[in-house]
Amino acid sequence: MDPEESPLDRPSRALPTTFDSLPTSTELTETLIEATRRVLRRRFRVVVLIRDAYAHMEANATALTAVWDDLRAALRLLIAWVQRSYREISGASVGLLVAALIYFVTPVDVIPDTLGAIGFVDDIAVIETAVEAVRSELDRFREWEDKKALPS
Repeated sequence: MDPEESPLDRPSRALPTTFDSLPTSTELTETLIEATRRVLRRRFRVVVLIRDAYAHMEANATALTAVWDDLRAALRLLIAWVQRSYREISGASVGLLVAALIYFVTPVDVIPDTLGAIGFVDDIAVIETAVEAVRSELDRFREWEDKKALPS
């Protein structure tokens, strides 16, 4: 590289220049699965993901009203799972919730979040799909939370 040349002067290899160079849905799925596996290998990574999801939620609260309560419950469930205080959830459900959160916090989306509320349509769809898939486990978790909160 020429010492006078800035990285901004070179063409970007990170962004596709044609639709032919976009990753396929299979490639995206495989990448998401691998990212989920990596996060689940260390509980600390799950904590970081939860922190990032909360920050992303707070920054975009108005766009997320449709999934707000379920997303918060899913995050609380994952916190309880990380803390080992709640274990009544299958590994597949934990993996699905983690994968949905990875998609949610990752800046590369099918519809970019920078488009405002429209940019969250895909995120909401992913979250709703994951929540509906684990609905019975999420409801059991909410019941567990309610029982835990009641005085003895």
